[in-house]
Amino acid sequence: MKYHVFTRDNAGDDLIHAGMVTADSDRLARIYAHRTYDEEDWEFMGIVREDNLIEVNEQPIAGGETR
Repeated sequence: MKYHVFTRDNAGDDLIHAGMVTADSDRLARIYAHRTYDEEDWEFMGIVREDNLIEVNEQPIAGGETR
């Protein structure tokens, strides 16, 4: 599975997309992200499965459809 890695320097800062890791489980993805992107003293580091990203496009959402 592919995971996007997000980090933040200081509390209140916007999250930045640091990169991606590929792993067989959430646990391994956390380890890979930490070992790959821990060169800074991040206040926050998080991962999101690529499958969980929801595309935002210019099409209007009719009927208040949520997912």
